[in-house]
Amino acid sequence: MKSNSLRILHDSEGKGLFGCVVLLVVFIAAVFVIAKLAPLYYANYSLETEVKTEVSRAGAHSFSDETVIKDILDLAKRNEVPLQKENITIQRSAGQIHIKVVYSIPVDFLILQRDINFEIKGSSFIGSI
Repeated sequence: MKSNSLRILHDSEGKGLFGCVVLLVVFIAAVFVIAKLAPLYYANYSLETEVKTEVSRAGAHSFSDETVIKDILDLAKRNEVPLQKENITIQRSAGQIHIKVVYSIPVDFLILQRDINFEIKGSSFIGSI
């Protein structure tokens, strides 16, 4: 019985080992990509939530554009998002305020570098609720 088991083991020609190594490499690559991207998407999610809150506050209290931009830049700094004044667009029309924040973050994946683009939109009615 032992000789039969050894013969089956030798007949596999290393195919199981090769598949295991390939799966391990794919798993490590996936963990690496997730480790690079997860903080960026978490920071974007946090910034998006805070920007939408800021839009609501700006509409309710009729903040000036400069005040809104300054507050959004402070939120971005707190969330470690590289944001500039040029990335923020504010429009006021028909009793509403619309804010759009567009930015991209370069990410280095050892063999290539990609820009991850983010866009945050928010709107609110102007005036007290």
